[in-house]
Amino acid sequence: MLPRFLALLGLWGLLAGPAAGPAAHPALAQEHTPAPPTYTLLLRGVPLSEALDHLVRTTRIDLVYTTDLIAGKVVYCTRRQAPAEELLRCVLHGTGLDYVRSSSGAYVLLRTLEQPPLRGALAGSVIDGETGEPLPYANVLLADAAAGTTTNEAGLFSIANLLSGPHRVVVSYLGYGTAVDSVWIEPGQAQRLRVALRPQHIVIEPLVVDGLAQQVPSGRLGRGEVDGEALRRPRLAGTPDVALSAGRLPGLSVQQPLADLHIQGSGTGEHLTLLDGTPVRNPVSLGRHLGAFSPLALRRITVHKAGFDAARGSHLAGVIHASHDLDGPHTPGLALSLDPVSLNGRVQHRWSWRDGGRAAILAALRTSVWEVYRDPGVQTLLESWNTLDPVVGSLWLGDPVSQHSLTLYRQTPRVAFSDAHLALRLHLDPFRILTASAYRGRNHLAAEQTALNADDAGGEDQLILTDDAYDWLNWAGHVGFSRLLGPRSIVTLTVRGSRHTSQYAYHALRHAGDDLDDPARRRAIEAALRPTLGTAPGAREHNAISEGALEATLNHSRSPRHHLDTGLRLDFAASAFELGNVFVAPFSYEATSLHLAWYGQGTIGLGEGTVLEPGLRLTWVPTRRSVYAEPRLALRYDRPWRAEGSLALRISGGLYRQFINQFELSSVGATAIVPSVRFWLPVDRALAPPRALHLATEARLAPGPRWALTLEAYAKSQPRLLGLDYPTLLQTHPARRPTPPAVPLPPDAFIHALRGRAYGAGLRLHHAGPRLTPTLTYSFSHAVRRYPGRFHDQYRMVPWNEPHRLTLDVDLHPTRMLTLTATWTGIWGRRWGLRQMYYDYLLYSDRITSFAPFQPDDPDRQPLPAAHHLDLGVTFAQTGRLGTVQVRTFVMNALDYANVFDRSLEPTDDGTFRAIDRLMPGRHLAFSIRLER
Repeated sequence: MLPRFLALLGLWGLLAGPAAGPAAHPALAQEHTPAPPTYTLLLRGVPLSEALDHLVRTTRIDLVYTTDLIAGKVVYCTRRQAPAEELLRCVLHGTGLDYVRSSSGAYVLLRTLEQPPLRGALAGSVIDGETGEPLPYANVLLADAAAGTTTNEAGLFSIANLLSGPHRVVVSYLGYGTAVDSVWIEPGQAQRLRVALRPQHIVIEPLVVDGLAQQVPSGRLGRGEVDGEALRRPRLAGTPDVALSAGRLPGLSVQQPLADLHIQGSGTGEHLTLLDGTPVRNPVSLGRHLGAFSPLALRRITVHKAGFDAARGSHLAGVIHASHDLDGPHTPGLALSLDPVSLNGRVQHRWSWRDGGRAAILAALRTSVWEVYRDPGVQTLLESWNTLDPVVGSLWLGDPVSQHSLTLYRQTPRVAFSDAHLALRLHLDPFRILTASAYRGRNHLAAEQTALNADDAGGEDQLILTDDAYDWLNWAGHVGFSRLLGPRSIVTLTVRGSRHTSQYAYHALRHAGDDLDDPARRRAIEAALRPTLGTAPGAREHNAISEGALEATLNHSRSPRHHLDTGLRLDFAASAFELGNVFVAPFSYEATSLHLAWYGQGTIGLGEGTVLEPGLRLTWVPTRRSVYAEPRLALRYDRPWRAEGSLALRISGGLYRQFINQFELSSVGATAIVPSVRFWLPVDRALAPPRALHLATEARLAPGPRWALTLEAYAKSQPRLLGLDYPTLLQTHPARRPTPPAVPLPPDAFIHALRGRAYGAGLRLHHAGPRLTPTLTYSFSHAVRRYPGRFHDQYRMVPWNEPHRLTLDVDLHPTRMLTLTATWTGIWGRRWGLRQMYYDYLLYSDRITSFAPFQPDDPDRQPLPAAHHLDLGVTFAQTGRLGTVQVRTFVMNALDYANVFDRSLEPTDDGTFRAIDRLMPGRHLAFSIRLER
């Protein structure tokens, strides 16, 4: 009974009654020649016996067969408004059976003569029907064969080894209407098909998790997506933020107010951010408070989470892929956006010529407006982030520092950032595509501070001058070429390159005197000391990494159920850095790396709705004379759910390594506007690659077109991770005066191996109503690591872990032009409540023996209170002769929650310490104006 019940659930549609109209009512036919009645049939995975029973009951035909003839056969058939005999041919297609009609009119089933089937192939492209631009990762399904594929990044697809004859092709893509077409496959030939999909407005929450694909939805499990409209919504700083938008996906977290993304309990350096496939290191702006890309330049952000396939590369946690938007609705197109933090602009154009050639180009620019308008919310954020830490200040000055003794006279943040995007796509013909893009991001963040520390014991007061400056620059670009090689294969050749450079400097001076409370004298002393600040003790950092890659990929279709993606990639990286601060003497390291990687990713259809995806990645590292293997495997399952719904399931896992690793050195200044400095090292003789094991599962149930429930769970074992060895570095290479030149150190002098594990789960419930669209998202995360020589050699929760995060998004559309939004977020269970320098430096200082009642040697004992955040917004959009004008107004943190990010400590009179909270931004207004035409 159970197989029979499951098969009935797989029946998308049964035979409909005779269609209305003359064809269904012979009595109304003209000229006494009635047209035969027509019927609609839609079968998926139904036993042949049941399909024939329904056919006979509905069409009233006489059918003769034996039960052993049809035993064990399954039917896939789709026909609309077809006569009974055509339906019978459709039902018998692929079963090895045929029929003859007797003189009495009965249909007699018999076996077909055994002969090798004649086969052909289908290849083509899927494009936007209005713009002509390709649609990557569109679903191409053969409805009558229960098989199919997806297009590649250039919108091309190929399906080989098809039975000759007619086939029904169903093509779907999120945000577009589904196209259904018929093709005839000639024996031994390749049929080429070009499918144009028309954009279709879908009233859904713009944040799309793992897609709402209309066909084979399991193919989109294991990853999350944020579309362009969601990327352009103002976030915490009052400006659209790519990083914070992606951080709203299940399994992802952002340590607000920072824009550092974490994927399923992993560190920021354990995934890679790609722009059109090219790595972008340190993809943040505004002192790591803002994402690095202009939201007007991007079409979508795709996040590949635990269990990603071999084609996505070698990374411990996942991949974040940003793609440029060359498919805007208008051409030539212009978009301008203004908010309190930045000015954004985008220009795009498309054109075509004879022989089917066409091109699209995009140019976008974002720049800060700090010199024109200083947003109060951002200024408050930067000032609170740069407050002086009393403990570090006391160690440096030699005198006690407290909130009562310290008077702040001047605090001047300086902000400047910009990013420029250029992208091109050139269709030489429908099946040859050339792409290119370039990106440049520049960031400058600095803060000057003047403060007075009064000596209540009768000693001299001290004037404190600090200067904190951080500059970094990113370049990235690529050129790619895709071509359809006959009916079975698509080849893509790509050249990529990127470079990241950064410089950080922190300096502090003090001046002791008795009359520093006199404003005129204080200003005179400051004017005399400020030019010499650059020679004072402090922290310096310089880092540069250059990367290049040559890549060739091949997408090959052996049959409708068997596909192979394979690629060969040569990577080069060169890294150099120099670091030093008041605790660690300057040191440096340089490294270059060349490695060759091959991958194979298969897709094997095991039967209706079940797909196996084995993968293998091999990386040869010449400096280590080793080849590293990364086997991976995924199993996907799809089935219909009642009349209009679907159920999708994906289970995946494998081994993951990483060959370029990120490290962070915590900032040590009494004031520090940037929490840490980052540098990158490729693996070499002294540095073996880290590794992690993933096991992940995800399920999506869509009972109907408006409801969707997504569940996910993951587990990671991390037997080898890499991190900075603070105790060894402080012991073997302590700071000295005067500051010596930088000394080259081998990696084992400052890097050690860690162990870790992580597991978690997530849920997303979404309803797409005509006016009201609520979305509920919950994430649970547990991530721990063991740091050798630290924290009693016990596993401790990682600093960025958010054990429980609950988010409710509600969009209300009272009219076509007006949208009301509300977003509430709650976070519980955070640890590591003190500033990071307490755990990395001050814990090992011989000048402080106790922080009672706090225990920095056990971060799990410094919990942070729950954080709550409510944002309210109103969006008004109007289309006129000048284009579409969109005005957005938001109240960020509308209930003015005092959310604690971390804490400093302050000594008290009885020799103990008390905590001083560093808060996230309170209530503030944000607005944006966008014009698009």
